Amino acid sequence: MLFRVLALRTDGSARSLTIDATDAPSARRALVNDGLTPLELTPLSSNRAGLGAAFGNAAGKNRAGKFDVDLFCQELFALVTAGISMGEALETLASKEGHGTVPSAGKAGATASGTILAQLHARVREGMPLSSAMAQHPTIFPSVLCESLRAAERTSDYGPALERFVRYRRLTREVREKLLAASIYPMILLGVSTLVLLFLVGYVVPRFADVYADMGDKLPSASRALLWLGSRIGANPAVTVASLAMVITGIVFTVRTGRFRELVMAGLQRVPRINAVIAAAEFSRLYRTLALLLHGGIPMVASLQVARGLLPSHLARRLDASQTAISEGRSFSEAMREQSLSTAVADRFFRVGEGTGKLAEMIDRAADFHEEEVARGADWLGRVIGPFLMLFMGVVIGLVVVLMYMPIFSLAEAIQ
Repeated sequence: MLFRVLALRTDGSARSLTIDATDAPSARRALVNDGLTPLELTPLSSNRAGLGAAFGNAAGKNRAGKFDVDLFCQELFALVTAGISMGEALETLASKEGHGTVPSAGKAGATASGTILAQLHARVREGMPLSSAMAQHPTIFPSVLCESLRAAERTSDYGPALERFVRYRRLTREVREKLLAASIYPMILLGVSTLVLLFLVGYVVPRFADVYADMGDKLPSASRALLWLGSRIGANPAVTVASLAMVITGIVFTVRTGRFRELVMAGLQRVPRINAVIAAAEFSRLYRTLALLLHGGIPMVASLQVARGLLPSHLARRLDASQTAISEGRSFSEAMREQSLSTAVADRFFRVGEGTGKLAEMIDRAADFHEEEVARGADWLGRVIGPFLMLFMGVVIGLVVVLMYMPIFSLAEAIQ
């Protein structure tokens, strides 16, 4: 079996080659015996072209379409902690994306990731700091990463900064995934219930309309309205499908607007238990960001300025006020407490950190505490919203069924 390999020589330079081995472990042992350290081991399948160029092109587009910052930081951390210089590490990663050669912008076959890495490598080789090179791609590299690396460049010790950023991204991603997981079941339940409701109104109700056609005004008004709606849907299925598609498109477009999200968040924050979960999630992200920056040696005022861009507008304004108070000589805990940017537990952590000189560590612990609170709140919301939504949709579907059969009950009473 053939493997494409990217490996490091003993002098730290990269080498790309193809070897034949029975399996991946055997290939790695062969490379180690030759004095090489394997970085990437990719099996080459001879039938890939036979599976169709469309699949390969789709995979290539997906790979080239998005730069994975988390993977980049993990790989860069592994290389620099192995003693490889930053320039050689970037060259190695760019070579990996370019399948053995450092890609350049506009080169045929170069992926977007390879092009970005090649640009970073070229600028670092010219003497530009890595943080400044990353700052030229603000849509790809977050400001938190750039500032952390800028602080690390004072000592040229990138390892701890990259390790802290990888941990920061992992923890914030876990919080987001917990909130997303809590909303998946209600969304699926809402979707299935909506489909059932559409089936009843669009298919079953028109059949009942034909049966009740001769009853006229004897039908209850609510039943007449339902039968009229079902008849219109059944008589114009194409218009119904097109209208439904337009409604769904409009909803998706509206949901993606920032103004709509602000209105939804404002509404959710009026619900006590949901408000507590949202606040804990926002505070945990704020604290985690501040801890990352402070651990990197960035001053408090500068850290608050960087963290401001990660917060919603209502919290950003309060953080600006806290930043002003700290600039005037107020303590961090006092400034955060006055602007309602700390809970009772977080405020205790902050004061302990200021007293012991370990403020960054205490802010990190406050983030841990609130992330656990988010996990508990998301679990509670999932257990409560799901049954409540099921009950609500059951009542709606039951009401449709009752309205369909209500004329039959009226006929039975007339016969008696």
